[in-house]
Amino acid sequence: MARGFGFRRKSNSGEDGAGWIYADLFLALMIVGLGSAAVTTSSASGSTQTTAPKAFQLSCAEFAVRVPGNIRAGGAAIENAVSAEIAKRGWTSDSSKPGLVIVMGGFGGSESPGAGDARAQSILGQLRASTPLLQQVEIRTGGARTVRVNGVNTTVGGAGSYLMVTYLLFSGPQLSEDCTR
Repeated sequence: MARGFGFRRKSNSGEDGAGWIYADLFLALMIVGLGSAAVTTSSASGSTQTTAPKAFQLSCAEFAVRVPGNIRAGGAAIENAVSAEIAKRGWTSDSSKPGLVIVMGGFGGSESPGAGDARAQSILGQLRASTPLLQQVEIRTGGARTVRVNGVNTTVGGAGSYLMVTYLLFSGPQLSEDCTR
């Protein structure tokens, strides 16, 4: 028997269950609404006011960055690739930065994608240490030989090859991107 939210009485009527589903949905939406309420404060007179921190939005237009063979020394190559993408979009480094990176590890013919994922996990420390851009970024891993990046099939490669699928954070006008690809 399926269980859901809320307290329910056992009934053979489907109409009773439908009513509880709507009540549970309303309760869940109320909790989400209350959790997202903004809290404002006022400062005492005579105190200095500070500006609010920048609000960033995640761009769904991902791009690929090859991880150099020498990961520790490859930080400059990663920074150059990210800077080039930021410039290509017409943004500035003050208004954008990496927000999410998925490191895809390649795997050999007799291996499974899990082997590529394990290799990708093993280089995360070196990758973070290679550049300050990646020190405060959410990083996930996966194993693949090819991966679809922004609608295009991109080769990861075999064992020992790595590809970073990178998503940027942007502070500025609302982005109008097609995130359904």
